[in-house]
Amino acid sequence: MNEELINQIVRRILSEPAFQSLMQGTDEETMAVKPEGLVLLNFVPDFERVLKTVKKRFGAECTLNILPSESVFKFNPELPEGMNWITPQDAYAKDNWQRIIIPACSLNTLAKAALGLRDNPISEMIGRGLTQGKSIELVTEYLGLTLQTPPAYFELYEGYIQKVQSYGVMVYSTLGDECTMIKDQGQDRASLVEQRLVTGKGKVVSVEEPGVSKRDQSCQTGHYDSGSMPLEQEVPSREPIRYAKKYLADKDAYGFPEESIVLVKRLTVISPLARDTLKMRRIELRQEMEGGRQ
Repeated sequence: MNEELINQIVRRILSEPAFQSLMQGTDEETMAVKPEGLVLLNFVPDFERVLKTVKKRFGAECTLNILPSESVFKFNPELPEGMNWITPQDAYAKDNWQRIIIPACSLNTLAKAALGLRDNPISEMIGRGLTQGKSIELVTEYLGLTLQTPPAYFELYEGYIQKVQSYGVMVYSTLGDECTMIKDQGQDRASLVEQRLVTGKGKVVSVEEPGVSKRDQSCQTGHYDSGSMPLEQEVPSREPIRYAKKYLADKDAYGFPEESIVLVKRLTVISPLARDTLKMRRIELRQEMEGGRQ
């Protein structure tokens, strides 16, 4: 078979309508590839609502890869269809993240992002995203600040919010369709409280609304429930929980029931982040004195 005959056959194949439509379909599929999105997931009481809302809000725009915190990894909630878990190693290996989403930012994560600390996978990916100029979106709905939060403590995290905004992070007060971007500096405290102060469940609290009691707040949070029926709130036990280890870390603080009493040994070292978590979850910390006295 000579070269001219081969060229004629190739040209005839390329001109076939079926082949042209096949090539066009391949091009369209290539163009339809979604950008990569990384979701940094902190522990929340209602994973089902958070994950479904994230999929609804961001799923059409990018692929959703979920990097869990250590506590989320242990809990292992079920992911909606179309979402995939990703390990820290795989997240580190990619540099093409177009979007980094923090749908349930914790006080711990917010503080580390503001201070530039990179000591766990979530804070490491935030740091990498900032240094590489990636789009980062952070939601403050689950910070846990309430109307009972001391003003000085509130202002500390208020400053952290303003700091991450200065880095270019887009900060939103709520996760759902009604999401509102938090404005930067230049507002008085009353308007900032109205815009950013949230209950344990995430509802934005207006300064005109009556105060929320501690009992009301505790009823607004609960453990993860995969069904649609509401959970019956358990009354926290007030019997002290004895913690025998020499060091109490932030992850340990999440293992105690809310509004419980934790009794630690006299020489137990408690990390600053663990103290913040205990305070946020209204856990009373007591120290065992000599002779076993509290």
